[in-house]
Amino acid sequence: MSKDLFIKNSKPRGKWDRKIKLPNKNISSKGLSFWQKVLILLGQPIKVLEAGILATANDTPPVIRDKKYVKRLSTDLGGYMNWYFASKGFLQSIDWMGIPTRKMPTDMWIYQEIIVETKPDFIIEIGTFYGGSALFLAQTCEGINHGTVIAVDISHDFNMAEHPRIKTVTGDCSDSKIIETIKGIVKKGTVMVIHDGDHTANAVARDLKLYAPLVSPGMYLIVEDGIVDLFNPAISKLGKSYIEGGPLKASRDFLKEHTDEFELDMRRERFILTTNPEGYLRRKTN
Repeated sequence: MSKDLFIKNSKPRGKWDRKIKLPNKNISSKGLSFWQKVLILLGQPIKVLEAGILATANDTPPVIRDKKYVKRLSTDLGGYMNWYFASKGFLQSIDWMGIPTRKMPTDMWIYQEIIVETKPDFIIEIGTFYGGSALFLAQTCEGINHGTVIAVDISHDFNMAEHPRIKTVTGDCSDSKIIETIKGIVKKGTVMVIHDGDHTANAVARDLKLYAPLVSPGMYLIVEDGIVDLFNPAISKLGKSYIEGGPLKASRDFLKEHTDEFELDMRRERFILTTNPEGYLRRKTN
């Protein structure tokens, strides 16, 4: 396969097949008319007055002064995160070792920290697609000379990752036969699980129930892409995609029901930029 060509839905795509635009400076005000904005301001007179006083009294120069970067670096975090996922041209351009990897780099950094700290014998990755993240996990394991990645997907037709530490399991992750196969592989080792499968709340809840028992004490159950639950459906297309809830809803519900077994590790969100809000669940050791 050409290094300059990747496959998506059986159609070839160029690595940079569309122009990448900067995110909007303030996505929350997008689509509002001038008078709508005025009405919003008039509805909050105290806040407007406070803001005016602070603006008048504050003589601190702006943090960013370079004209070329002031727009790029003045985007709010929420707007940036929405743009990050909504801009398909950008999202599809993210690779690991030449293989598409639709992850937030800060989360991948956290993954390597967790792997180095906990040294799991097995990492079950539910949802592989192109295999970029599976390769990243495998190479991290190679770096500490320990661990095997079990890449589970309903199909591996698009998988481009090859590594001695990757073992593929093909089939529906909720299928009892697939689960038994995985149990047979991991029965003599410590296990970490990363969920990146179907993102609807019901499907995630189902998978967490099935795979949580496999997670070893001190190891992590990571629920990916709960960020979609945070977006306002009135503004974001991603928010409209999960009106009835996505991974974050499932993660929160799971944690409520399993407080004796799992705990939320917010240290793993210290970079702030994460696609897995409240998704780093750690199995308690006692």
